[in-house]
Amino acid sequence: MAEIVLMRHGHSLSAREAGVASDPERPLSMLGEKEALETARHLKASGFTPDLIISSPFLRAGRTAAIAAGVFSGAPVKTDPALSDGRLQNILDLLLQPSAEASRLLLVGHQPLIGAIAAVLLGTEAFDVSPAGFIRLKPGGEAGHSSLVEFYSPPPEGKNG
Repeated sequence: MAEIVLMRHGHSLSAREAGVASDPERPLSMLGEKEALETARHLKASGFTPDLIISSPFLRAGRTAAIAAGVFSGAPVKTDPALSDGRLQNILDLLLQPSAEASRLLLVGHQPLIGAIAAVLLGTEAFDVSPAGFIRLKPGGEAGHSSLVEFYSPPPEGKNG
């Protein structure tokens, strides 16, 4: 794998605000939609284009992945329950195995799992990833041997320019 981006879904509404019964049904807020688009555009402008996007099956992560797929036309989107309720080891196995399917991968998931994955891959403390933020890295073939390329948080609302 040449590069991995671990992205948190954009800002989302609470279950109560959204009028939904469960956490997996929580949608992105209008701010979250905007953040997801800005983040995908930032990634593209910085030279990253994924071969594959893998998302948590939760609504807010799936919508974030769909927005990114609109920016990265041609990148297929898959879902994997490991990104919402799976074990960290399952995700590490997925990322550290060579893949003919993708050399540049965009994973869209949730905190604290996204920050924990980055910490294991980089051999550092866990990252606190803001909504629609990401950690971009070059995998080193095993846990603790990856290199950080970029740690990104979208600018506060109204501060992009």
